Amino acid sequence: MLPRYLIDGFHAASLENNPVGSPAERFAHIYLPPRYYEERDARYPVIYLLHGHGGNWRKVTVSNSSDIDKLAGFLPPELLGRIDTARLPSYTRLDDLIALAELRPFILVQPDGSLHLPKIDNSKDLISGEPATKGSFYLNSPFTGNFEEYIINDVIGYVDSHYRTSAEGSGRAVIGESMGGYGALSLSLHHPDQFVAVAALSPANFTVGHLSWKLRIPILEELLGAKAGADASDLWLNDILDTLDLVCSRDTPLVPSVRRDASGKITSYDPGAAAAWAKYDMNNMIDSVALPFEGVSLLINCDKSDDFGLGGEAERIHQTLLRKDVKHEFDLYSDPAAVLSPHMFGIAYNIIPAIQFCSLIIS
Repeated sequence: MLPRYLIDGFHAASLENNPVGSPAERFAHIYLPPRYYEERDARYPVIYLLHGHGGNWRKVTVSNSSDIDKLAGFLPPELLGRIDTARLPSYTRLDDLIALAELRPFILVQPDGSLHLPKIDNSKDLISGEPATKGSFYLNSPFTGNFEEYIINDVIGYVDSHYRTSAEGSGRAVIGESMGGYGALSLSLHHPDQFVAVAALSPANFTVGHLSWKLRIPILEELLGAKAGADASDLWLNDILDTLDLVCSRDTPLVPSVRRDASGKITSYDPGAAAAWAKYDMNNMIDSVALPFEGVSLLINCDKSDDFGLGGEAERIHQTLLRKDVKHEFDLYSDPAAVLSPHMFGIAYNIIPAIQFCSLIIS
């Protein structure tokens, strides 16, 4: 039997000779719908799912049910019982929803958006044990490479030429989680003809305000204890800020310029570095486009208690879209089942609804 869950490799010309030596040889996880091989004349819409910071081709959001079983083997029963595993996404769940006609048959592509640089603490993913890596934020950056072009030209080009896709913007959607949610907004803002539907889940629009954010991820404190969990949370946020410096302002980094008083309150930082970050603030990017998201059906949501402080950022983006008269769906929710990490589990629980949102629009 031919496989429907694939890891496919390709060369990404857009990433050749990038400044950080990130590999141009890339992999993507591909889900093919039931009867893909039997119905040889059929062409399918494609949904691209962009991972968050720390993700790469070894760590994807939608996978086999066995990967959910790994979660069960990793967490103690008292924590596992507080997670709604029935809402977690898997390939088999997609198969079931297609069989029930709750989803139309489609191809799911999960590309690698990692810089393939180690995090500042050389940490590993807690579940897989694989090295955690910095993310590209799916941006064209003079400091890290052309990751926007990589998705638009290399990933989409490869998928359209090697699989039976609709190969039109009307048959293409993009969903992003966290950093990927930011990337989904950025890609569709600058290439609205490439996607007919976009779902940004807890988009990671980090700004200078996050220099003062105290990240606390409840599940880490439950697993590691209060002190070790808080230290791990601090390292996580520090790595994100370090990555933003690398992507946005490598030559004049913001974080090392920050000065604080005895109480820890920020007193000053390099205004040039702050301006470099502000260039990539999603609100400023939206304001720079005359007709943002033209022809795109747009969904943005986030847990209001998001541990990374992204609920307020999602609200800011929502207000910018209202001011620009951009039609969109917006939900700042509160999910009791996500309390172990409103960011991570809030996203995980919304992957299938986001796919359903896109499935109603793509053709």
